[in-house]
Amino acid sequence: MKALLLEGSKTLTLRDIDAPQPNAAAQLITVEATGIGGSEYLGFNKPGIRPLPNIMGHGFTGTTANGKRVAVYPLSGCGGCEYCVADQAQLCADWSLIGVQTDGGFAQKAAVPSAQLFELPAELSWEQSVFIEPFANSINAWELSGASGAQSVAIIGAGSLGLGLVGLAQQAGCKTIHVADLSANRRGAAKTLGATQTTSTLTETYDVVFDTVGSEQTRQHGIDCAKKGGQCVFLGFETATLNVNIAELIRYQKQLKGSFVYSKRQFSDAITLAKICQDTWVKNISFAEVENVLHQFLAGDFEHVKVALRPNGVA
Repeated sequence: MKALLLEGSKTLTLRDIDAPQPNAAAQLITVEATGIGGSEYLGFNKPGIRPLPNIMGHGFTGTTANGKRVAVYPLSGCGGCEYCVADQAQLCADWSLIGVQTDGGFAQKAAVPSAQLFELPAELSWEQSVFIEPFANSINAWELSGASGAQSVAIIGAGSLGLGLVGLAQQAGCKTIHVADLSANRRGAAKTLGATQTTSTLTETYDVVFDTVGSEQTRQHGIDCAKKGGQCVFLGFETATLNVNIAELIRYQKQLKGSFVYSKRQFSDAITLAKICQDTWVKNISFAEVENVLHQFLAGDFEHVKVALRPNGVA
């Protein structure tokens, strides 16, 4: 099979390798679509915890040997700690993501534990399916925030994470859903899903602010735009640190929360939420186009709402 291997910082190589041999508890999946997002372009830039060579791609869908259409839940833990028992494997000391610590969807086939496969409804397109994994992140962040329809919501970044949050805010009945993004295409998608205002930057203060980007600038902007007594929820990983004015947080009673991936239940809920997306928001690409797209992302070019690798071509 063909697989795109990350061999070092900004070094991708397309190779012919043997297909993985799944054990009795796993299945061999023919990969249909793999979403490309922050985890991939940041990993391409700095592999970090990824063992090299690495087959990236943790948000992917495909078909089993018997033709069943499935989404891959990529997260696993030890299975026995207090967090795993509570369906919060992301907090397990031994957490692992397919496509990060182990081989993922930048390949024509992948071996996936059967317990981590979720069947897709027939009406969900492959393009819509690449929103499932990021939308599961959105659901976790939304639930952690405790946001309700009575509150004003702002979202920094209208990529997949941000769009999922727009959909959730709209479903909750929020009257103010302000989305900030530099891309006109992404702002347009946010408007379609129910954003009440879309701009390049936030302009007011809000009960709940979600930062899906994770740069120092966007994190500080999120804190600044949270109302007194409000909160800011962080999902993005662009930079690792932030110098925070703790005295201001204390004085204005602002809350900061981190949100990392999702539970199996949230992943299942995201399959339904992904139906709100439009196929035209997804740019399907081949192996040969991946590296260029990753460089575009690193340069801040987010023209496309979502990009998906189609390792076996588009039917």
